[in-house]
Amino acid sequence: MDASKCTLCGNCRKVCEFHAIAVLPKEVMVFKELCHGCGACSMLCPEDAITEVDHLMGEVIMAEGGVLKLMYGRLKVGEAAATPLIRQVKATIPEGPITIMDCPPGTACTAVESIKGADACVLVTEPTPFGLHDLKLALEVTRKLKVPAAVFVNKHGLPGPDIQQFCDAHKIPVVGKLPIDRSIAEAYSRGALIAEDARFNTTFKKLRDWALSEAGR
Repeated sequence: MDASKCTLCGNCRKVCEFHAIAVLPKEVMVFKELCHGCGACSMLCPEDAITEVDHLMGEVIMAEGGVLKLMYGRLKVGEAAATPLIRQVKATIPEGPITIMDCPPGTACTAVESIKGADACVLVTEPTPFGLHDLKLALEVTRKLKVPAAVFVNKHGLPGPDIQQFCDAHKIPVVGKLPIDRSIAEAYSRGALIAEDARFNTTFKKLRDWALSEAGR
């Protein structure tokens, strides 16, 4: 923040969705820990008093195994905003036939940034009141981002809200249901992949086919 140019107009504070800027009577304070790097403050400053600077907040890591490549971001300890790191991971993804992005559940900035620009989005939920509540919010995000969405039900069989009924009422495809089954938990504990279990071949094939269809593959 260049104090010699700043007129304390307050535009930067008004546009900051993350409350990273405070405009005081005689100065402007920037809280770097809250900044998400969106750049809105610098673009809307009429005096060109705000300059963006590089800030090391993590690293992008790549690992390979067979035909698969895994890329992920490792956030530095103490950093509060992961969104810029997610953007960098997405920008670093090499050209390839299929890219699968995984993100935390919910509708936080990390999920929004991960979904943005995707060909399709599979929302994983479970038949609980909390699961249905989060599903409704996540669906609103995909609609605003104009990303086609489908639902995959985990822990199917738990007593709770009827996810299928909700999806049918809102014309949302359900592309798979994974039952609540002790054998699945035991397989996870051994490091096994459920997708390789013959019992669930059809379940995961349906999910794959829907995603590829939405992506035009």
